[in-house]
Amino acid sequence: MNSLLTLALAAGAFFHTALKSSIPAKGSVVHAPTRISLTFTEKVILAQSSISVLTSDSALVEKLVVKGTSDPATVEGAVIKHLAPGEYVVRWKTAADDGHVARNVFGFAVAAGQ
Repeated sequence: MNSLLTLALAAGAFFHTALKSSIPAKGSVVHAPTRISLTFTEKVILAQSSISVLTSDSALVEKLVVKGTSDPATVEGAVIKHLAPGEYVVRWKTAADDGHVARNVFGFAVAAGQ
């Protein structure tokens, strides 16, 4: 019985939202983006979502104003500052309808020759 409870609890841990895709994509090399878009595996709470762009050494470049889209699992923000060629980190946080907070980071690079 204890092993069944353990399996049920472990399985429940996988039902929280996770990042499904992003623009720019993790590890991609792009021209200076004008927006960051994050799509999750389930509907997220906009009021609990944030997106920040940092340099590769963790200095804040810009905290984006996060907006919802027609897809309740997607949030995005406009990048106002020009991103010079180099490596950047996107730091995000959100919460699903179950209240579970998810957060993580991913990197991308801006190509030279803009």
